[in-house]
Amino acid sequence: MSKKKLIVVLVVLMSCCCGGPALIVAAPFAELTSMAKQDFGRQCDIALGPATGTTPTTPATTSTESIPLGPASPAPIPTTNPYASLTFTADDTDIEPRDRLCASVMQVAPWQGPELRESSNASAAVCAANLALSYPEAGGPAESADYVRDVIYSASVAGSSGRCVPGRAPRAAATENCGGTRYGEPVILPETVREQAFCGYVVDPAAISPGDLVFWDYRNNAATRAGIALGSGELVTVEDEEFVRSSVPGAGHVQIKRVLREVS
Repeated sequence: MSKKKLIVVLVVLMSCCCGGPALIVAAPFAELTSMAKQDFGRQCDIALGPATGTTPTTPATTSTESIPLGPASPAPIPTTNPYASLTFTADDTDIEPRDRLCASVMQVAPWQGPELRESSNASAAVCAANLALSYPEAGGPAESADYVRDVIYSASVAGSSGRCVPGRAPRAAATENCGGTRYGEPVILPETVREQAFCGYVVDPAAISPGDLVFWDYRNNAATRAGIALGSGELVTVEDEEFVRSSVPGAGHVQIKRVLREVS
């Protein structure tokens, strides 16, 4: 990535999250480059899963015990991913294919700050957990990506409609920074599990809450499995076109994302 674009990214990130651009002036350029690369690598790992050859992350054991309360978002989150404008030249042989893939994903995925450490009791999230159980009875299609899209969309519009009932999500015209939306706005997720895993804000496993999305079984830089958390370490997913209620995976690389957030 170019020095110019690294500086632009760092200015945005530090202005939003670290007290302002004064830190840019005080730090050596080489250190800033390293900081940007480390952050870029973290954003890639959250969106794509661990790079080949790295040790998968084993999530903390979930429990019904409460965790220490803290801010749902420790720092202001940029409304646009600072890496969304990052591009690499086609003839740059020093750039790994994974980095090129990640740069394209950053156009969609929201920038990730520290893991959310507060459990959620948002009304839309609670509705999503209820719909996760009632959706099969309503005759929804037993396909994982459709299941997740329909439940999250139906829960996101329940506040405005006053009814927490299963429905079908419209097709996504475009996907841009598919993180948590403002309260009452519809959440229309992408149409594949791979792309859905780019959405939302990463959650500390100890703070998993009803309505959170769970992604696992990462292969070739993409999640292949998805489910909707019920809380207490349980989720509903689809296996072989059957709806299954099971425990949240406790081994391998697992990402928990929150797309239903009551933010102002």
